[in-house]
Amino acid sequence: MTNPLLVSSISKIRHGWRQPSVLLPANTLVFGFFVGMIMVLVPLYMYANGYDIAEIGLVVAAQAVFQLSLRIVAGVVADRYGEQRVITTGYAFMLISALLFATSSALWLMIVAQLFTGASRAAYMPASKSYASRIHEKDAAVHLGRTLGGATFGSIAGPAAGGLLAAAIGFSGAFVVAAGVGGAGLVLSLLLPALPRHRTQTMRDALASVPALVRTKATLLPGLIALFVASSIAVMASVGVVLLRDGVSSESTVGFIMGAYAVGATVSSFGFATVLNRLGARGTFALLFATIGLGMLSIALTHNAFLWTLLAVLFGAGMGLGAALYGLMTAHNSRPHERGVAMAVAGLYWATGMLMGPLVYGALAEAIGAANAIITAAAFPLALALLTPLVFAAIPPHAAPEPAAA
Repeated sequence: MTNPLLVSSISKIRHGWRQPSVLLPANTLVFGFFVGMIMVLVPLYMYANGYDIAEIGLVVAAQAVFQLSLRIVAGVVADRYGEQRVITTGYAFMLISALLFATSSALWLMIVAQLFTGASRAAYMPASKSYASRIHEKDAAVHLGRTLGGATFGSIAGPAAGGLLAAAIGFSGAFVVAAGVGGAGLVLSLLLPALPRHRTQTMRDALASVPALVRTKATLLPGLIALFVASSIAVMASVGVVLLRDGVSSESTVGFIMGAYAVGATVSSFGFATVLNRLGARGTFALLFATIGLGMLSIALTHNAFLWTLLAVLFGAGMGLGAALYGLMTAHNSRPHERGVAMAVAGLYWATGMLMGPLVYGALAEAIGAANAIITAAAFPLALALLTPLVFAAIPPHAAPEPAAA
């Protein structure tokens, strides 16, 4: 039954000057800008300091350690104390990460810095998706799409800015700028209004929902999407950067091409609700994995910077659809009061992909070359696209356990 006081409270917040539907996309835009900078700066920084592909893969993968271990904690805290506090904490971890990268190129310190990057993403992503899905339950697809669109729009400029800054003022200066971006996001996070909850629960109640959400079959389909979308992104952010760097020999050009991923992701994120309405979940699933797989395969077989840029847009379109689809399925499969934990559980699959992608394919690239490693990685999303009917027959989407509150 809908709580009239809850409806009234959320309505006031929606129409106040600190509107969540405006501030959250702006907040995620800044977050995406930072992540985009780090995504291109870290592998280029290591490449410039003589590290090999396997070592670059190790550092890129290090962020997934805390993503695996902290996502559930972040989700539980978000469900108990509200998403806004967790979002703010994510930006605090972001600042620490950027400042550590600015101080040293030692392998161990870069691993520590990436651990804080992972902690930032572990806190921010489930909390921001939970927040977006609760702005208006009936329009969750729209708000999730806009929120992810804000992040990917920021990611357009982030890699390009990272590459240009590295060439203009050096890597240390570029990481200091990244820290300033984190500070701006921290201010925006403090402005976000806390959304009232359907019901208040203790930490014990929030933790009690974890085992059931982990065991339920309803998490498998969004988890599968998250796993393979994340692993594909991580491969292109590690092995793919080395492939581009060897091919175009310019940090700024690599940054520009990496930013093209986000162009495609932004367009598909903002258009996600339209695509979903026309194709349904099954059609969207097939489309996103086909574009990711074809994008990766074509990039590995191409040796032209202009074509790389166009193909990066194609790959990014699949990224955006995948991130939105797994978030929406998770929202539909969970109750509003446990939304943060549900997003965190689905996020464990994402973190696993972020961990395994660079480790496995970084080592493989050392053995068979970067292009061949990417071709191998592209086989998995292409197979999922072809096997869509079987996937949906084996693990179909599940309806929400109870009617969503307005």
